[in-house]
Amino acid sequence: MTQYLDDDNHEEEEADAFEGEGMSFLEHLEDFRWTVARSLLAFVLGVVLATLFIGDIAEILKFPIVRAYGSVELANANLITYRPMGVISVFIQIALLSGLTLSMPFVLYFLAAFVAPGLTDQERTVLRPACFAAFLLFISGVAFAFYLILPLTLAFSVRLNLYFGFDLLWAASEYYSMVVWFSLATGAFFQFPLIIVILVYLGVIPVEKLKSARRVVFVALMVFSAFLTPGGDFVSLPLTTGFMYGLYEMAIWVGARVEKKKRENALAELDDV
Repeated sequence: MTQYLDDDNHEEEEADAFEGEGMSFLEHLEDFRWTVARSLLAFVLGVVLATLFIGDIAEILKFPIVRAYGSVELANANLITYRPMGVISVFIQIALLSGLTLSMPFVLYFLAAFVAPGLTDQERTVLRPACFAAFLLFISGVAFAFYLILPLTLAFSVRLNLYFGFDLLWAASEYYSMVVWFSLATGAFFQFPLIIVILVYLGVIPVEKLKSARRVVFVALMVFSAFLTPGGDFVSLPLTTGFMYGLYEMAIWVGARVEKKKRENALAELDDV
């Protein structure tokens, strides 16, 4: 009887220790609430900062159309507003999406800090470099779309219209919407090699499977690029497809190195045993 009581007391002590080390559901909910609040605060501050410099941001976003026409004067002459409230739409889009871009590093940090306690040691070691790589890939995708794909696409459209003798006028709200959303979509899609590397690291997808799927991936990227690029012309389409497929090959290369490192660590552990 005494032994049973001792066992029960020991189990209760273990349960109390477990509860002391962990967090209750309400504590997790409170932590999540603060994570959302911090993220929203970072977003609001980003919007406020973007609003203070919205004129400068609007001028920067004219870069693709200026490159397409070859001069600022021609670009401004062909960028018009034909709706009375069109300028309000431009203002809101620039402020909100610029604020989202500015706040993204902080939001990623807050989310990483929230999920880190619930991860295993293996998952936690990849969390910080994954967040940094995610932001770096996002910025790279935005820059790739903004400085390369959009100017080439718009220049092709301008020259094609000039060839047929058409006057091409751009609605400001539609132009800024296209530039911002296409840039953000490209930046988001640039996350796919990071996702592949993480899946390889966690042992979900082997590198050999990625190598055998090269042709399927290339065709899928070509189809996706046709929907993603604004014009789908013969300049931006192959360029976008080729660059994204290059990212896929880079993910295979990094994944192979990750698998090799994991095998070496496993062999080292066996030797120690």
